[in-house]
Amino acid sequence: MGILWNITKSFLFFLLIAVLLILAVLFPRQPDIAVQGRAQTLEYGYEFSWGAYQHNISMFIIDVRENDTLGMTRYNKPAEEELWPHLSRSLKVIFTACAITVIFGVLKGIFDFFDRFNGWNVFGKGLTWLIQSIPDFFLIICLQWLIIFHFPFIKIFGHDHWFSFLIAGGLVALYPMLYVARITSATLGNEKGKPYIQVARSKGLSKERVLWKHMLRNSVYPIISNFPAVMLYLLSNLLIVEWLLDYRGAAYRMFQALDVKSSLSGSMRYVNESGLIIGFGLSFMVIVFLSQIISIILMKKMEAR
Repeated sequence: MGILWNITKSFLFFLLIAVLLILAVLFPRQPDIAVQGRAQTLEYGYEFSWGAYQHNISMFIIDVRENDTLGMTRYNKPAEEELWPHLSRSLKVIFTACAITVIFGVLKGIFDFFDRFNGWNVFGKGLTWLIQSIPDFFLIICLQWLIIFHFPFIKIFGHDHWFSFLIAGGLVALYPMLYVARITSATLGNEKGKPYIQVARSKGLSKERVLWKHMLRNSVYPIISNFPAVMLYLLSNLLIVEWLLDYRGAAYRMFQALDVKSSLSGSMRYVNESGLIIGFGLSFMVIVFLSQIISIILMKKMEAR
């Protein structure tokens, strides 16, 4: 009953945020453009209209109900034709980043845990703290510079190469991986002084066996409980990585649709891509919602043990 109630609460919260997202995106954003003076200077203005807001909502509902589409894009294509190709590219990056985050984050946390008792190590907790203190975009730009000038055979830009999603996934996972490492290291530190550890060591078990058989198993729960936060961390890094690598994924295309300057064509005609923005926004929300369900189910199974 508890797991069903938790999933229901997450679903209701998902529906609430989805409605708020749709209402926010459909908020009228079309600017008022006028020409002033003898110099014919363009002036931009904005005035909210409830009528325009109601019109946007009604047109969106009509598109969904009668036309089976979220709307049209600036290229006069249904939003779905651009939604799925871009989303599929981002999903490859997200799955890759998620695997890297969990696997290498836990391993780095174990290394940091042992490093605190073995003296200073350049690859230990100091490195974790140092990287997390650097802005992500600055570190990504530095890595780009390093690859471009010292490893030019690695094609890091675009999405056409078979390994493009691996590079993007590694960069997206960098900071979430260190976040998981800190959780793992802190949890192992809390487990170290507990009586069952002393009992296990008194039976002659090595510290490595105690770690893998007892301590790490009890440390998995905090990692799983933070899985939705890790997923949000991954998605927040997705945009900057796709933009800097020119990886045409969902976050990249959504940012284009949100950009007011890019939405103004040469004739200053406003291009409305609200349907595409809603599609990408709901897709990212579904990913977070699924991560919440996975976290709830796994935590419940661990509690049963």
